[in-house]
Amino acid sequence: MPRPPAKAQSLAHKLGTKITEGAYPPGVWMPSERELAEEHQVDRSTVRRALRILAERHLVILATATGAQVPVAGLSMRRTADDVTRQVGTWRGFHVSATKAGHEPFTETTVSEVEADVEVGRGLGVPTGTPVLRRARRQGIVGAPPVQLSTSYLRLDLVDKIPLLREVNTGPGGMYSRMEELGHRVHFEESVTCRLPNNEEKEKLVIDMNQPVLVLWRRAYDQNNRILDLTHRIVVGNRHELVYRYDSTT
Repeated sequence: MPRPPAKAQSLAHKLGTKITEGAYPPGVWMPSERELAEEHQVDRSTVRRALRILAERHLVILATATGAQVPVAGLSMRRTADDVTRQVGTWRGFHVSATKAGHEPFTETTVSEVEADVEVGRGLGVPTGTPVLRRARRQGIVGAPPVQLSTSYLRLDLVDKIPLLREVNTGPGGMYSRMEELGHRVHFEESVTCRLPNNEEKEKLVIDMNQPVLVLWRRAYDQNNRILDLTHRIVVGNRHELVYRYDSTT
């Protein structure tokens, strides 16, 4: 790999020192490229190289069209994969793990009807083009960039039995608690892969195009192995640690 130009290395050292000494505290956005270029009497290409050096050292997080942010120490998520299987207080899933770790979580939710594409249709076991309910969420920790996008797809015959699924707030424990109240014993399967983000994901998660994301598909089944919902999660890899626990059987 070619060595960065001396000017960029020098600027990265100066900015890195300011970050470590607290001049740019955790969570703050760095000045714009133009402002940094004017302040340090360099061109913007030097600033961009310097910021990339800082990103490689994990001193900043780069976000396309937004800028560079100093990361908040200790606000990466360590999440147990089974946190969705039980209600703790009024929550399941992301909020359970975040609260247990001492963080203040947030969720932004939108609800709409859409037509199932090929992937959603296959996952839900319905023909492509079938109307389904989509519950799209952006989640994270207050004071830090978002951690994940989580989108659930549900068949309308189930939604008709649980009208609360059309609401942003589905009540204590969320949609799986409503399903259990209807008599469903819910169990899950999940697949995990990794890739680079698309443009929409970069914007919503405030990440750079070279920052990998985890791609998770989770299906919920009832006691008769009937599919209840399909959930698609896009998770920022370096903001989220997913922990699985297993028991041996003999």
